[in-house]
Amino acid sequence: MAATFHVIALSSRDPDGRDTLDEPKLLYPDALETARQLKDQGKAFRVVAYGEHSADQMQAFGDLGALE
Repeated sequence: MAATFHVIALSSRDPDGRDTLDEPKLLYPDALETARQLKDQGKAFRVVAYGEHSADQMQAFGDLGALE
């Protein structure tokens, strides 16, 4: 089963990035692109992974500035 990811922008209404109800679960390439877009916009974000994901995938999000 492929891993899916929530990429959640932090906001004043959700400063911890924990609300995943309105966020789509994305496959890795789309999640990485979303993370890049948020970084380019100067927004803080968090990534939540579901399923079997690799350390390299999580490192790529961390390299873009994802908060743990």
